[in-house]
Amino acid sequence: MLKKLQVKNFAIIDDAELTLGNGLCVLTGETGAGKTLIIEAINLLIGERADSSLIRDNQDKLLVQGFFDFNESRAAKNYLVNAGLIDSDNQADEVIISREVNRNEKNRAFINGIFVQVSTLKELGSIFIDIHGQHDHQYLLNKKNHLEVIDKYGKKEIEDKKHQYREALDKYQKIKKQLEQLQKMESAKEEKLNDLRYRLEEIEALNIHEGEQQKLEQERKILRNYEVIFQHISEAVNLIKGEEDRDQTLINNMGLLHKSLNSLAEIDKQFSQFEQEVSSASDMLDELSHFLNSYLADFEYDPQRLDFIQERLFKLDEVKNKYSMTLSELKTYALDLKKQIDNYSSLENQLKDLKKELAGQRQDVANKALNLSEIRKEISKELEERITRELKDLNFKNVVFKISQDYLLSDDGIMIGQDRVKLTEKGIDDIEFQVSLNLGQQPKPLNKIASGGEVSRVMLALKSIIGSVDSISVMIFDEIDAGIGGAVSLIVGEKLYKISTGCQVICITHLAQIAAFGQHNFAIEKYSSEGGTKIKITRLSGDQKTGEIARMLSGMKNSNISIKHARELINECSTIKHNIDKGRD
Repeated sequence: MLKKLQVKNFAIIDDAELTLGNGLCVLTGETGAGKTLIIEAINLLIGERADSSLIRDNQDKLLVQGFFDFNESRAAKNYLVNAGLIDSDNQADEVIISREVNRNEKNRAFINGIFVQVSTLKELGSIFIDIHGQHDHQYLLNKKNHLEVIDKYGKKEIEDKKHQYREALDKYQKIKKQLEQLQKMESAKEEKLNDLRYRLEEIEALNIHEGEQQKLEQERKILRNYEVIFQHISEAVNLIKGEEDRDQTLINNMGLLHKSLNSLAEIDKQFSQFEQEVSSASDMLDELSHFLNSYLADFEYDPQRLDFIQERLFKLDEVKNKYSMTLSELKTYALDLKKQIDNYSSLENQLKDLKKELAGQRQDVANKALNLSEIRKEISKELEERITRELKDLNFKNVVFKISQDYLLSDDGIMIGQDRVKLTEKGIDDIEFQVSLNLGQQPKPLNKIASGGEVSRVMLALKSIIGSVDSISVMIFDEIDAGIGGAVSLIVGEKLYKISTGCQVICITHLAQIAAFGQHNFAIEKYSSEGGTKIKITRLSGDQKTGEIARMLSGMKNSNISIKHARELINECSTIKHNIDKGRD
């Protein structure tokens, strides 16, 4: 429940505090006094859009704080625990929700002083509070919302069936999508196969070998530099062995040097190191000489081989550039092409298997859709009876309330019986609330009801039922009495009181008959102060409540006749409340 509301710098409210209680809380006052601002302030606490234009003139920010007791709302308490906003052992009897709206800064929201996103307020608000504003009749009049009402009312029974249906629908849609893709492949099969085979043949024709390109590039480099290589090798051979007509060669000189160093080493061991290194160098020169002679013997220039290598490398580069791949990636791509070709080759069998699987899944989703539809029929029948009773309590003596349920039809839907039915995320049902308020009339859609007062009562009946099912702990009615008067207003007041025995009800009203049922009454007045406009909230009790009821009855709070009538009305309502309380006991 909402225990206390504090509002600062909100429109014409400079600083107001409203301390509420269990049961029926009634806010009254002249038209334009600012009653609806209280509801708008509460709306901010449950994540509704905030606008800086709401900030009081000459102020930088507005602040709304709500002090809540969630001990009786297990869903709200669990949400706060799971969100890490309170501890599991917290009694949740003093949860503070705050909302700041700034002119020049970002707006902020807090729960127990912890910064939260506005979406968190919205999620929490949807769990524990239900607000019916002056324009919310449109929700009930819109046929699109009627299925949601059924599912909300029968949540326990419907939720599992809906989950099973959605799983089956998801699987059906996935298989259907796969089949459509295969059918597209089938329609373009020959053209695609020709393209795949051409690519594969082109790549396979290259007969790519690991490291081939690097080897060919090295061989091409050698052939292109044939003359340079021949010249340098020849010069190296001459340097090592000398020319044929010369006795002094590098090898012979190294031999003489080695001999001299050997003799020196026998005299002085300091020469031993150099003698060994020269010996090694002599061996290396001898080995190099053999290699160079052998290389020259086998070395020859082959222009045809060079042409082949250049052509081969050109072809490799051409295909690499064409597919934007390396040779290694081309080999992997060839394997993928083979796989795609195999898939196309087995496409007929895949289509056959997938069509069979789709038929089975279509039957499964149809069965689960029918199961969901049937449980909705049962829930609708129960809801019909409950709403009818509620409406009769609200003085619709000849009311017939009916929930029409048909299949959603579509030319591209699936066959269920003799109908082609559309599958949606919510099922296959087309739900519409219909009502007849007068004897002999056939039920018609709710949006055909002309009277706003009649719609208000239907909405009140629906809210009283859905609120109890949803475990809503706070219900707010902003001028639910639109279009209502006379004896009916007393019945509406009685209904609001009955609802308040199960949850806190906050009601803004212009009708004395409803206000007289209030357990906690507040008068809201607008007044001028210091060149500006402010509002004052007064908690009413005893004579103050009687005076406010008198004002609402006749416009004169101090008239003896009005006071008398007000007392009579309050006494009558007290008797009705006593009987309701006694019946509950």
